[in-house]
Amino acid sequence: MLICSLLFVILLLSVYPAAKTNAADEPPLKVFVDTARISFQVDPLLTDGTTLVQFRPLFEAMGMDVKWDEAQRLVTGSKSGLKIELRIDESHATVNGKKVELSQGARILNGSTMVPLRFIGEATGALVHWDPVNREISIVTENLLASLGLTKEEMLKRLADYAAKQQMPPTTPQTPAPGAQEPKPTASTTPVQPVEPAGKPVDLSALQGMYYGFRDDFGGYQCGGACWDIYTFLPDNHIFVGSPPQGGPETIDCTRDKCSTYTLSEGKLNLSAGYSRTIETSKNGELYIDGVFMTRVVPVMNGLTLQGTYKYISYSGLVGINAFSSSSTEYLSFASDGTFESTDLSIASLDVIVSDTQSSTSKSDTGTYAISGNTIILKYKDGTTARMLFFDHDTDGIDTLQDIQLGNNRFYIPKD
Repeated sequence: MLICSLLFVILLLSVYPAAKTNAADEPPLKVFVDTARISFQVDPLLTDGTTLVQFRPLFEAMGMDVKWDEAQRLVTGSKSGLKIELRIDESHATVNGKKVELSQGARILNGSTMVPLRFIGEATGALVHWDPVNREISIVTENLLASLGLTKEEMLKRLADYAAKQQMPPTTPQTPAPGAQEPKPTASTTPVQPVEPAGKPVDLSALQGMYYGFRDDFGGYQCGGACWDIYTFLPDNHIFVGSPPQGGPETIDCTRDKCSTYTLSEGKLNLSAGYSRTIETSKNGELYIDGVFMTRVVPVMNGLTLQGTYKYISYSGLVGINAFSSSSTEYLSFASDGTFESTDLSIASLDVIVSDTQSSTSKSDTGTYAISGNTIILKYKDGTTARMLFFDHDTDGIDTLQDIQLGNNRFYIPKD
């Protein structure tokens, strides 16, 4: 929820229909391709809902060869498998020889050829995101989506959710990031009992078990691009917020761990720490907390083993917006014989620490692992033991184990 990272990070292109040309007192539009801002000699032009930009800097930033035919007044951008042609003042272009209608044709402005940004994004397969608050346009290429492990549909949904939140004031006070712990109550609880199947409608009067939901962290400053909200509802109105320190929900002990108590009133989940969340169920019995769709965590069978190399991506800084942003990729390989190897991964402390992509160093650790309930135990060769939350993101009743949660982070097996 990308990066994110997403990171995290991208844009829509066709700006609001009501928008006309840039007002004199407004700053120029900024355009980014993935993590780099494009420098233009002529500022991007917003006119009649379409953004026009200089063709050469844009095409080159997207890895295309550029040609300009003065006699035919023809712009050509090409790379492997793609050829885009635009003729000045014509209302259509051609993509790999196929005619495509344009909302705005290419034009000459102050001696520079300007082309419609939305069209270029669509023609190259990229996503384009418009941030009206900061007047920024970000183009997310297919390469970045692949590196983030996100499909276009997933990114578009997250962008839509993000844009909706940008237009709405927060309904609740700012609260601690996922994983921030609450003051420890004096009461104790028993371990969490097995929960109902993931698809069963939620009854707010009988909340029980662990739920998780995804929030985009487009800035990459809070959760490395993707925030996972985790709530475990315990007996006697106790609740644990975040990933449990000893593993899965079955390990929570409120005499040791920092639990809270909660009450429900008028659509609010009120915690003893002094803050609240909105809480509701849909007509189908789906749970939403602070507007985030929550999925029930289902225990996995004891003795489960994994097979394959899993990938985790995070970023720092607003990818596609901040020129100083950085991203990192970590790998964790599991074998069915109960052994594992981690690369650029420091999870023995229960916190995944990413390595800077500028660094030339890396580390590799090996050891054994075991899964029980929703807890994975990693025993490193140096004797260090790490216990973390574990669950399968595939909730259709079939344990595909291609997409798993380890602590606060999502690891997945790349499809390519």
